[in-house]
Amino acid sequence: MNKKTLLTLIILVIAGVAYWAINKKPWGVNFKDIADFSIEDTAAIDKIFIADRNGMSTVLEKTGPQTWIINGNKLADFSKIQLLLETVKTMKVLRPIPENEHNTAVGDLATRGIKAEFHSKGGIVKTIYVGSATREENGTYMLIENSAKPYAVHIPGFFGFLTPRFISDSLIWRDRTVFNYNSENIKSIAFNYHEVSKSFVINNQNIQKPILLNANNQVKPITDVQFLKYYIASFKQLNFDGYDENQNQSLIDSIKTVAPICNIVITETTGALKQLTLYTKAIDKHTKKVIDEATGKEIGYDTERYWAFLNNDKSLMLVQQYNFGKVLKTINDFK
Repeated sequence: MNKKTLLTLIILVIAGVAYWAINKKPWGVNFKDIADFSIEDTAAIDKIFIADRNGMSTVLEKTGPQTWIINGNKLADFSKIQLLLETVKTMKVLRPIPENEHNTAVGDLATRGIKAEFHSKGGIVKTIYVGSATREENGTYMLIENSAKPYAVHIPGFFGFLTPRFISDSLIWRDRTVFNYNSENIKSIAFNYHEVSKSFVINNQNIQKPILLNANNQVKPITDVQFLKYYIASFKQLNFDGYDENQNQSLIDSIKTVAPICNIVITETTGALKQLTLYTKAIDKHTKKVIDEATGKEIGYDTERYWAFLNNDKSLMLVQQYNFGKVLKTINDFK
């Protein structure tokens, strides 16, 4: 055997040993090129974990056919759950990432990527890392865990990127329902105003003949019982608009030092209570009406939105007059 042949054999042996050492666990991981991003059977998904690079994370768990719970204690907005599951069911690879774009995609996933784990029956079905929009903004950088290559992913027929559907902020996932009752499920409605003379209670134990009472629990005669029944039926699909983005504790403390506009308490026929407390909101850049047309003077507060707290939740919410105006009545409105 000449020296040239011997050298060639030595090189082949070294290359073989190196390949075995890299791919043999635990010394290395054999990454594959995985491009199957969709999950066909999304109905089987019963838990979703989403986390971002800023330390924010959310756990969503299925507790019923259309019921999901956030972090074990808050009701999730089922429409957002549906949108996410529909997204992972229908998204497909738009194109591979070319060499001149590879570093951009990997850098984006490393610095801004969102991790999304989809579970079923105690096991992980798929883990996807979701990045930002591609250069042409018609796809989203994505990588499947243990895959060697990122891809541009899209939903056929949809122009845009998919990142906003993978939400790590638990507040955004929350169901926004405040009151959503059928009349027969309401035992009473109580409005407790800071100005006590405006306060009232509606006793709805006899749904055919509800009773109006003042703050002193005195029955107030009304001529139009049908209007009172219509009012009770208005506590349907009343939702809050959103949350204070920063959940600034100093702002929350400041709001609570002022007397609320009113406190609304719904007692259900089951005995359960739901309570909403409304506070005046200061004018900000989103306020549309700042001048009183009759006087020409600045109003000094937002007439279209209120700060609010629901039950004992400490999260600061926004409630719109547009949505709640039909039920924000005083006792004088029933005369």
